[in-house]
Amino acid sequence: NDATLPLFAEACRNNNEETKQQYHQHYFQYTLDELKQHVNNILTTVDALTMKANSYDLATHPRVPVIVAHNDLVKRTFQKVQAQLNAMG
Repeated sequence: NDATLPLFAEACRNNNEETKQQYHQHYFQYTLDELKQHVNNILTTVDALTMKANSYDLATHPRVPVIVAHNDLVKRTFQKVQAQLNAMG
């Protein structure tokens, strides 16, 4: 509950780019940390779901390879995002 939130909202409504940029700079590290945590959580979840999918019998779950391929795509995408975020600080 930041007391300056109404000022930021006003800057957005008025398209005050200078003020918005000041807020973004001030809160950049907090935003970056939260994004990193979110990406890490997604990667952990994707790994767990892939392991679970791989435990199913293909005879009764023939779509497992498609699910695993999708999970691999998601993982590679988020790993690229993770690398970009890590390069930012």
